[in-house]
Amino acid sequence: MMTRVFIAMFFLLALTEGWPRLTDSDCELGRNMHITCKQLDQCGVIEKKDGQLTCKLRCKCKPGKRCLRKENIDWSDITTRIYHCPWP
Repeated sequence: MMTRVFIAMFFLLALTEGWPRLTDSDCELGRNMHITCKQLDQCGVIEKKDGQLTCKLRCKCKPGKRCLRKENIDWSDITTRIYHCPWP
């Protein structure tokens, strides 16, 4: 009985909130970002505000694979650049 309730709640949530994203749990997703790693490393987007650099996105990558799929970089935001972000 509990299994049926769980499945029903999951599909109701999927219908109302949208299907859950199947992405790396280490990624913090942002809009219009597309990053390709050339080596086994972490990658991210760093935003510069008032001279301070802030890493906005971090995810683990495999060589030649994109951290975020089906996304594009919004180059209109000139304060955002792509760098390898250090992990805390």
